Amino acid sequence: MNVLVCAACARHLTEPLRPLPELPPRPECDGRRNPDGSRHAPPTVPPGTYAVDPEPCGAPFVPHPDPEWAGAALPGVCVGNPDGPGFLMSAGQRDTLVVGPEDTAGFLSYNPACQEHGCCGATGQEGPNQVCGGCGAVVATLFGECYGPYETHFLPDAVRTVPA
Repeated sequence: MNVLVCAACARHLTEPLRPLPELPPRPECDGRRNPDGSRHAPPTVPPGTYAVDPEPCGAPFVPHPDPEWAGAALPGVCVGNPDGPGFLMSAGQRDTLVVGPEDTAGFLSYNPACQEHGCCGATGQEGPNQVCGGCGAVVATLFGECYGPYETHFLPDAVRTVPA
């Protein structure tokens, strides 16, 4: 078991977590209300686990050369192009550490520099929207909108894994 800690101040950012050998497939979301009233999909990783996502994640987004491409249509991977036809694809960091948002409860705060707002939660389209609850260092991006996956991506340079 490991804990993710802030690289700037060493404060714990997660509950104890077990690493997974790979990122599991993202569950589908039917848009129905969950018992807590939210509409987000189930977490991508099971509670108490984390995985490395080798694909680019989040901002910045760049135009995809094929206007018909829609990627996996996931936040953090692609978004509609507001300046023309087609889609934008993520050119963000690779090898982010994916954690279920419940495993970060009480450890992170919303980044005051982010102004994004979806209908049901954080979209993650402006870039990292989570900061360390201790020192305020930017550490992660929460994807919590109803139309995509429900996951927190920690920036690999902003955190360290330590034994729990």
